[in-house]
Amino acid sequence: MKLSKVLDVASQYMRAQRYALSSIRRPSDMHLLWGPLYARTNLGLGAKLFSLYSLADVPKHTWSDYLDNEPLKKRYAAIASKEGCELADNKIKFFEHCSRHAIPTANIVALITRAPAGDSTIPHVLAAADLARVLAPGEYFVKPASGSHGKGAFSLSVTTSSVHWSGGHSGSFDDLRHYCEEALAYTRALIVQPKLSNHHVIKGITQSKGLSTIRVVTIRHRGRIDVIAGAVRIVVGESDVDNFSHGASGNLVAAVDIGTGEMITSIGSKSKTWPAMQDVAVHPGSGAPILGVMLPCWPEVLALVTKAHESIEGLHTVGWDVAILEDGPVIVEANWRYDIDILQVAYKRGFRKVIDEKLDC
Repeated sequence: MKLSKVLDVASQYMRAQRYALSSIRRPSDMHLLWGPLYARTNLGLGAKLFSLYSLADVPKHTWSDYLDNEPLKKRYAAIASKEGCELADNKIKFFEHCSRHAIPTANIVALITRAPAGDSTIPHVLAAADLARVLAPGEYFVKPASGSHGKGAFSLSVTTSSVHWSGGHSGSFDDLRHYCEEALAYTRALIVQPKLSNHHVIKGITQSKGLSTIRVVTIRHRGRIDVIAGAVRIVVGESDVDNFSHGASGNLVAAVDIGTGEMITSIGSKSKTWPAMQDVAVHPGSGAPILGVMLPCWPEVLALVTKAHESIEGLHTVGWDVAILEDGPVIVEANWRYDIDILQVAYKRGFRKVIDEKLDC
């Protein structure tokens, strides 16, 4: 192992140990003296996860309920069909699938790509003249066809005289073409979609231009689709994306009561360099309360993800990214190898028992 890696691991355990020691309040907390080491050697939960899951603040007997992402993803892969995985992974094919099955989803205006259109009905463009032809004045969101966690995504604003995109870039359609050509070195296509705007209830909390989505997880269990959890990724500041990234993004995550649609927790990190989780009852930018807010259109959200999962036979569990708009919910993406950590942070509990009970195949 390289020295830099050794030093990084040592630094992580020092941070986790400081957090554990600071949480000792009474003699029954003395197990925290070796808490991070115990979690790693006995449960496979490293130093960062010890802090991310706030294990020093929950009973030790519950630590084994917490899951690590990667082993769980291997479990998903072992029971998912190749066809189902390919459908969920390919954002373009998934869009076409939703269109065929009347499943509300984010529209695709165009693909910025060097590839020919073939039999696709979606315009394939790259030349400046073609970009100008398909991109009418308005607001758009652009993301890599093969991206995840919001990486490589950017907002795009088109006016009658110029084009503007994230990072302070502006210019002509030819300037946009050059920018996109550089991005295409890392993905086969850039997906252009109309920029979506949250329902006014959610917008009233974030007061942000970024779209806040809900990760809703479904599992196919005993012949039916069960919704096991929902976590709202709440945009803070001027971010274009709502990714949580263990709190490093500065955004928040809120657990949802599946039965009612009420937001029952709200969590963020005090640090962007290390997961130092804390409750955040009101939005730090707007000052609007989060706890107790009822998500609009919640029954429609549940019906939407259920219908979507029923349409894909080869997947036993899916993490759906759902946006609630003024006229109802739409599916933004389907993730068959979704991260479990965001749910465990939001709900302040491990999901091992739920997964073991429901994922019975």
